[in-house]
This record gives sequence, structure tokens and C-alpha cells, in this order.
Amino acid sequence: MTSSRQTLSKSERLKSYKKIRILFAEGQKFRVQPLLVFYQFSTNSDGRAQPDALQMGVSVGARYFKKAVDRNLLKRRIREAYRKNNLELKGVMHSGKTNLGVFFVYAQQEMSNYQLIEIAMVKALEILKEKVDKRHIIVP
Repeated sequence: MTSSRQTLSKSERLKSYKKIRILFAEGQKFRVQPLLVFYQFSTNSDGRAQPDALQMGVSVGARYFKKAVDRNLLKRRIREAYRKNNLELKGVMHSGKTNLGVFFVYAQQEMSNYQLIEIAMVKALEILKEKVDKRHIIVP
């Protein structure tokens, strides 16, 4: 990976309803307060990783945040924290043959400020990096 730009392109977003449904049904999860992180590893049929080996999605439930303005604010904060801190995980993903789908669900009733979300995102990305490292050791 030669570029060090911190971007979140359209191809890096997990938008397919089918992929999201499979991720929730068959994937694994862990919690880093206030985030619930769902993830799933996959490979292509030819054994090579896709160009964008790391895709992410974000959700904030309308159950606790009735106003769309509040939900959108939290989603922007989560995406920004991910965008600023995912470079190391991207580097690990591009070195292997594995794809990773990640979905962040905001799982708290109160609004969180950006600093709290960023701290949780850094922890979540560290956990994901460890899981990717373990997977690359097991699967050559």
C-alpha cells in the first residue's frame, strides 16, 4: 500500500443488503463500549483478496434516537473515527488473501462525544488487527 491518505471511499463501504445479512447471521461480534462490532472474514473463490479487502458499515438504531439528525451525527462521528484510525488495519489486510467485512453498531442510549467514540474505535481496530494477525498465521 503506497498511499497514506486517510480516505473512506465508496468501495470501502459495506452497502450490500445480502453481505450485511450474512455478516450478522454468520459473523462474530465483540463489544467496545459504546460500539458493538460485527466482523466476518472471507476469501474469493480463486483465493485472492479483493482490491478493497476491508469494508465497513455503520448503524445507529432509531429505538433510542428518534431524530434522524442525532442518528446521522453519531454515524458521522463513527465514520470519521474509523477513517482517521484504520490505516494500520488496511496495511495488514492488503498483505494477506483475506477480506474483512466490519459493521459498527452504536449500542448506547446516550449521545457520546467524538473523543469517546474515537477511543472505542481505536480499541476495536486493535482487536480486529490482532484477529487478522492470528488468521494470517493459521491460513497461509
